[in-house]
Amino acid sequence: MMAREASFHSLGLLMARLTRDWRWWLVGFLTLLGGFGLVWCLVLRRTLEDISPFFRLLASQSGLGSRDIESVVFDGPGKMLRTLIGGDRISLENAMDVLSIALVHPLAVGLLGLWAIGRGTALLGELDRGTLELLLSQPVSRRLVNLSHLLFDLATWPLLALALSGGLAVGAWWIHPIREKPVAPELLQKMEAAKPWWLRLGLLETSKPTKGRPFSERMQLTPPDFLKAAPAVAALGFALSGITYAVSSFGRSRIQVLGMLSAALFLMYLGNLLAQLYEPMGWVRPLTVFYYYRPQELVLGRMDLIALREWGMVHPVVPASLVLVAIGLAGYWAGSRQMERRDLPVPL
Repeated sequence: MMAREASFHSLGLLMARLTRDWRWWLVGFLTLLGGFGLVWCLVLRRTLEDISPFFRLLASQSGLGSRDIESVVFDGPGKMLRTLIGGDRISLENAMDVLSIALVHPLAVGLLGLWAIGRGTALLGELDRGTLELLLSQPVSRRLVNLSHLLFDLATWPLLALALSGGLAVGAWWIHPIREKPVAPELLQKMEAAKPWWLRLGLLETSKPTKGRPFSERMQLTPPDFLKAAPAVAALGFALSGITYAVSSFGRSRIQVLGMLSAALFLMYLGNLLAQLYEPMGWVRPLTVFYYYRPQELVLGRMDLIALREWGMVHPVVPASLVLVAIGLAGYWAGSRQMERRDLPVPL
């Protein structure tokens, strides 16, 4: 009993030590993620209020639907942009869909990856500086040190996820309701003057009434729904941290491991993106951790189930977030095992 109480006391001290070392970094990343979500909503408000009605008018003038315009804009080179914002599952007609793009934006994913790489290699950094040997000279086991890093990440990733999703929720609440602004009269005059004379005389009318739901319904926002994405964001971050923790446990230089992990995560992100554009590469996607990151489905009221169709599986098998959590736990288990068995090099 005394030994167990001593272990809990040592674990508490290790957690307090990590909190002290990382508190300002954590505050900075929370501010960046929350601010990004808020600014994203404020910037897109003008797009939804001003530009969306213009494209709707343009579509009605030409007799096309919004889907027809999307298919033209996102064809060819634009297909990569379509893939970046979530693929065909996202409709640019709906405000909730457009705002949810922030969850998969490269900047948001990059910030999550940056924190994951920094945290995953933290123990290796202590090994580089020689402070790990000083720590282990106290009555503290390597297992407790590994456990403290795992618990610290389990506590911080939900905070980071809530910062991003909460920033979007606050931003959506701030800009709601979105009101349609009329197209500028001078622009309407230019469009009217550009019509052929037979259209201006009404001899041949091609414009069609806009189909689909009314503007107010498509621009309807439900801010609390963005908080549903927090588990997926936290799961991605935990998986990235687990991978980096496992890889760094085999390294000796933090700088080298940082460079290698940055390149590996970038290649995984790029591979997942290109595999969506080039179907013969589709089998690569399930091998990347970003394939299982699907926060937009949760925001839009869908299930984030994966079917691994790229590997011939048709029916959904498991929630994608659970796969990410399993990857993270496996990474921390492998990294902890290696850190417990490895020889500690003499610091240079």
